[in-house]
Amino acid sequence: MANDRNIVLKKNILMSAVLKMVGLATSLLIVPITIGYLDKEVYGVWMTMTSVLFWIGTFDIGLGNGMRNYLTEAISKQDYSLARKYICTTFSLLTVIALALGVIGLLPLSQLDYCSFFNTHAVSGESLRNATLVAIGFTLGNFVLKNVGFIFVAMQKYAVNDLLTVSGNVISMVIIFILTKVTSGNLMYVVLAYTATTCAVFALATIPLFLRYPELRPAANDFDKSLGRQIVGKGMGFFVIQVSSCLVIFGAANVFIAQNCGPTNVTTYNIAYKFFNLLIIAYTIILSPMWNAYTDAYVKGDMAWINATFNRALKFWALSVAGGACMLAVSGVFYHLWVGGKVEVPLSISLCTFVYVCAFNLNNCATYLINGLNKIRVQILTSVVFTILYVAMVKFTDMGLSVESIVLSMATCYLAMALIHIYQCRLLIRQKATGIWDR
Repeated sequence: MANDRNIVLKKNILMSAVLKMVGLATSLLIVPITIGYLDKEVYGVWMTMTSVLFWIGTFDIGLGNGMRNYLTEAISKQDYSLARKYICTTFSLLTVIALALGVIGLLPLSQLDYCSFFNTHAVSGESLRNATLVAIGFTLGNFVLKNVGFIFVAMQKYAVNDLLTVSGNVISMVIIFILTKVTSGNLMYVVLAYTATTCAVFALATIPLFLRYPELRPAANDFDKSLGRQIVGKGMGFFVIQVSSCLVIFGAANVFIAQNCGPTNVTTYNIAYKFFNLLIIAYTIILSPMWNAYTDAYVKGDMAWINATFNRALKFWALSVAGGACMLAVSGVFYHLWVGGKVEVPLSISLCTFVYVCAFNLNNCATYLINGLNKIRVQILTSVVFTILYVAMVKFTDMGLSVESIVLSMATCYLAMALIHIYQCRLLIRQKATGIWDR
């Protein structure tokens, strides 16, 4: 079984690597195309808006990740009746939450001073409001539909989820490129190109999914209230982690930078981040299929495979750091070739971003194992505690006045969490975890 699991894991990593290469090329090409279409300041507004959309995407109270783990267990045991119930229950709950968020948010969003929030007058308040409402509407649709990808992940077909994501990005890039030829800069068109395309791709993916795997096709009577409580219970833990370490520490960076340093510096930071994000993408290619493979191995009691796989993941992290150092050395040349003279990125911002990415990757190395084993209680606590410390560093000291200090604050928090989580991983692997470390 361990050998079969390794074969599946290697296939997923190989296919994901190919797809991620396409995704990398797309992410690099789409930046200068979009900046050229919108201009530097409006692009900074769009980047800030994407942070808001990222926040909204986390309000699924972790149901997607909760379903992902339980669905993997059901499929590993070939209990397809239970699997259908998990799918139906999760998607029903997500639909209710998406509708509730839309209704609750409509009034405050219609009254918000958008020029003040985005700290810009390059776009009218009415245009910002309309673009934001449309973006949020499609994001709420994707809030539900993106979990179609988790069904493939639970079947250990992680590369299919990557295919859906990359397809959406490629189509978005093509649309924006066409827009540069036939229209002048328009934020609304960019919003539609990104958000509506993603919704369409995941919606269409349901057709081949349930035709190919009819045993997973849910019916209305598959909704199970008791399973809903189970999924919500586990999902709430993932939600706390998402809201704290992901939403605030990562997602709020663009907002903090926009408010303290202006939207132009949001663009500067995002150029550096998108470059060093290549390290995150490359490392995630290796890590992502491991999450559900860890779950499968744990269900079957194969701790030796889990230990060997985790040690390999740490070695790959060390290689990623060496690769990142090389990227740092050539970053200035790369930026010039990539965006020309449109954006100047100081070496100090590149260095701080590199440190942050390395800490982020190390933490992911540990949390993918912890998540796969469903032992997330420590992670919940560390996420809350270090989020509070991060906000304190940024908002209540002078550190919040520079891009570098905001990014270094993120790096410090992720590094501290990584060390604690690696300690928990070692306890779990040796089967010596007790109390909170085993919950």
